[in-house]
Amino acid sequence: MIQEYDGGIYWLLDCRFDFLIHSFMQEYRIKEDDIIFVQSYHGNARERLRKICLLPENEKSVYLMEPDDINRMFVKYLDFGRNNLVVSFSGAGLPQSENLDSFLAGGRTAKLCNDKWWQYRFFRKLGIMTPYTCKCSDFAEAERMIWEMMNRYQKVVIKKACLSGGYRMEVLSLPQDLESYRRKLDQESLKQEFLLSAYLPHQQSFAGMGVIHKDGGVFFIPLVTEQVLFREVAYEGLIFPAFLNENRRNEIRNLTIFIGEELGKIGYYGFYNVDFVLGDEGLSVVEVNARLGFGSLLAACIYGDRFWSVLQGCDTEEAVYEGKRLVLGKVKGREGRSYQGLKSYSGITEWFGSRDGYFETFFCGTGEEELFKYGSYIGMFGEFFEMEESRERVLHRFWEKSLKYFE
Repeated sequence: MIQEYDGGIYWLLDCRFDFLIHSFMQEYRIKEDDIIFVQSYHGNARERLRKICLLPENEKSVYLMEPDDINRMFVKYLDFGRNNLVVSFSGAGLPQSENLDSFLAGGRTAKLCNDKWWQYRFFRKLGIMTPYTCKCSDFAEAERMIWEMMNRYQKVVIKKACLSGGYRMEVLSLPQDLESYRRKLDQESLKQEFLLSAYLPHQQSFAGMGVIHKDGGVFFIPLVTEQVLFREVAYEGLIFPAFLNENRRNEIRNLTIFIGEELGKIGYYGFYNVDFVLGDEGLSVVEVNARLGFGSLLAACIYGDRFWSVLQGCDTEEAVYEGKRLVLGKVKGREGRSYQGLKSYSGITEWFGSRDGYFETFFCGTGEEELFKYGSYIGMFGEFFEMEESRERVLHRFWEKSLKYFE
């Protein structure tokens, strides 16, 4: 298989996904030395491996880099006269090329599908219920809009228009909160367009996921998760199976498939997930993540060695999960604090296979010292619960584990 990719095999996924390297090597019949690992943040990990380190001109902005920023910096290492395989978090920032194989669409299609403003108009065109949103080119424009929106919706969500996860996404309760948000961006010299969205009061948030084939067909991955959010917007982890009735689960399934089919019509292929909130008027779609994400870690655990075939659209047999309820979450550290001696071996595969106990892993090796900045996200954890355990108890335990290293 390595002869097929004479330009190189590049792994751009961060350390959360390292437990998948072994099955990836088996799928492509390669050795670890055949892979070139592309580092962004968490630079102390993977010390023994062949790697490329990507650093922006301003080293302080490493933790602000989005997956599409990393992709654009990485492209200069590719020889498009040869065949390359790229395993990336997102296709945004990667060109479409006959000499570049990827699990995700790239080029203009990926850029569009990951643009939140484009998504809003896409949902409205399809008649899908989604929060009212407006686009602001600067803070002067936002100041003119925010009073009207707060009079109508009480709260407003402000977020970056591009692919961003939950970074720099906040709920504003007062018009004056906009000034506080502006100061934070000024400290990071971050100039950008952003969106103001109506805040929908809700108790729960969910995600549906699937894979869009290159021919436009959609495989729904039957793993509807409940999202655990910090301050109502920032994604911190998941609960599976979700605390959700069967009718709502089917509604999420149908909407996820419908959105996937429409994305397939414009040329997107690969993994995607759709975020929902359950409010007083029912389910609303918040956004699409046309990329890998936290939910794909759960899919990888459940599908095991089949995961890579699922990502390629070759395996469409639904996985069957039986057993306990589980959580997967981010371990949070205090920003700017140094941590030493944290275990970097994941153990997630053994933990998932046992259906018991607790695991945690960190993004640096034992004895290494590193200053963590990227969202204070220093590791991840998982825990199983009996199905009869209450949602309140599961959430309490989740935050207890997530913030263990924050103090």
